[in-house]
Amino acid sequence: MKHNIRTLSSFLLLLTVSFLACADEAYITNQGENTVSVINLADHSIIATIAVGKAPVGVATSQSLGKAYISNVDSHSVSVIDTNSYSVVDTIDISGSPVGIALSPDSKSLYVADWNDNRVLVIDTADTSQRREVSIGKAPAGIVISPDGSKLYVANRDSNDLAIIDTQTLKVLQRVATGEHPFGITLSPDGKQLLAVNVYANSLSVINLDNFDTHTIAVGEHPYCVTVSPDNRYAYVSNTQADTVSVIDLTQRKEVTKIRVGGFPEGINYDAASHKIYVANWFDNSVSVIDASSHKHVQDIPTGKQSRAFGQFILNKTSH
Repeated sequence: MKHNIRTLSSFLLLLTVSFLACADEAYITNQGENTVSVINLADHSIIATIAVGKAPVGVATSQSLGKAYISNVDSHSVSVIDTNSYSVVDTIDISGSPVGIALSPDSKSLYVADWNDNRVLVIDTADTSQRREVSIGKAPAGIVISPDGSKLYVANRDSNDLAIIDTQTLKVLQRVATGEHPFGITLSPDGKQLLAVNVYANSLSVINLDNFDTHTIAVGEHPYCVTVSPDNRYAYVSNTQADTVSVIDLTQRKEVTKIRVGGFPEGINYDAASHKIYVANWFDNSVSVIDASSHKHVQDIPTGKQSRAFGQFILNKTSH
C-alpha cells in the first residue's frame, strides 16, 4: 500500500512538473529597469528576469523559433531572447526608435514600427541584415499582421489613421480614419475585425475588414491597448488614467462593464489556454490577472519597474 502511494505521489509530481514546463509564458517589458520578467502562466511564478536594451517597450513571441523579440526604444535596438535558456542571444540594431513589433505567422519576418522615422522595417529573422522598409504615417505605434500573413496593419498615432499594407509589395493599400491618437491595435481571432484604441478620444474603433465600416465605442480615460476573446465576442481595453479595463461586447457594440486593475494599465493579452486576461501595470510594477468567465480581477503578480508589455507578449507553449 505504501509503495502504491509513493508511486502515485511520484506520478502526480511528474505530471505537475510537466504541466508547469509546457505552460504558456508572459514576457513583460519593464521600461524603468531595462528588463523583461518572464511569468509562468500555470502558477504565476516569475521564471526569469532578463536584462535587455534601454527602455524596452514592445514584445513579439514565436513558439516555432523559441524566441521573444523586444523593442528597446532608447538603445535603438531589438533584443532577441531564447525562450528555452531565458537569455539574450542577439541584438538587432535599429537606426531609429522601435516601438511596435510583430512577427509574421510563419515567423520568417519581423515587423518593427520606427516611431521617429515614420516607417516600418521588415527584418528577415533568419538573416537580420536582410531588411526592407515602408514609409507610412506619423509616429507609427501598434502593428499587427493578418492571419494569412498577407497584410500589415499599422496605427499612425499622429496621423489619426490606420494604414493597411501589402506585405509582399510593401504598398499602402488603404488608410482608414480613426479617433484621435490611435495606439494599440489588434485583430479579432477570426480576422474579420480590426480594433484600435484612440488615446485622446477615449474610444475604440472597430473596423469591419470586408467593407471598412467603422464603429466607435466609448471606453475609459486614456486607453492604451486592446485584446479580444478567442470566440470573438468580447474586447478588453486597458484604460491608463482610469486604472480599469473596459469589457466591450462586440455584438452589442458597447461597454458592458469595467474591471478595476493595477495602476496605469498598459499592455493586455488574453491567454486562450487558461481563459485569463493579463494586464501590465506601469505604476504598480505588476501584472493584473482577470478571470474571463467572471470578469473579475483575481490576482496581481509583482514584476519590474514600469511594466508595459506592448504587443503580443504571451508565448503559447501549449496548443489551443
